[in-house]
Amino acid sequence: MDPHAHTLFSHCSISQPERIIRRAAAIGLGGVGIMDHNEIRGAQDAVRCAEYLKSAGEIPDRFLVIPGTEVSSTAGHIGALFVNEKLPQSMSPAETVRAIHEAGGLAIAVHPYHSTGIGDAVFDAEFDAVEVECASVFGSELVRRNQELSSDPRLAGAAKLGSSDAHYVFAIGTCCTVITLDEPTLEAAAQAITRGRCVPSFSVACLRLRKLLGGIPKLR
Repeated sequence: MDPHAHTLFSHCSISQPERIIRRAAAIGLGGVGIMDHNEIRGAQDAVRCAEYLKSAGEIPDRFLVIPGTEVSSTAGHIGALFVNEKLPQSMSPAETVRAIHEAGGLAIAVHPYHSTGIGDAVFDAEFDAVEVECASVFGSELVRRNQELSSDPRLAGAAKLGSSDAHYVFAIGTCCTVITLDEPTLEAAAQAITRGRCVPSFSVACLRLRKLLGGIPKLR
């Protein structure tokens, strides 16, 4: 599963929900999470689109779309999965995480050591999961700092995820998360992440991109 992708409802993406779903299914993913910036409409559209494609027999019935959003906090971006409502912006990380939990979602520290991440504030709130592999993070130092969060004892209770943070369709799946599910439902996926039954992964394509783009200062 790729738990972090953007649709055209994000200001920085032109990806249509249908194309994201078709691409994810075509490359063998079992699901995708939609986290548009401070928006929920892309996730809602993606859920409806997936149901239509399933009814038409064009994607597997087991394919999951996890609704979510990426919220701007005072420290940087914070992901929310399994939510169906727009969340308030410009709160502290702890307040943002609390709002996500009150909305019934899981709070994700997305790409903490990235220009838009929350950095060391990852230790200041009760995150359900941390994105330790992210295909939008380039530069060996930032990649290393994110990966080291996997073994940081302060985050022992948080699940570790890999995500593409895809802003265009062909980036889907460059990083992903292998989740052990008892059944292909949103409830089972949420429980699996909460219990840490997931493993972050990255592709050869992601490694190549990091080597190619990691030396460009603007992308660090």
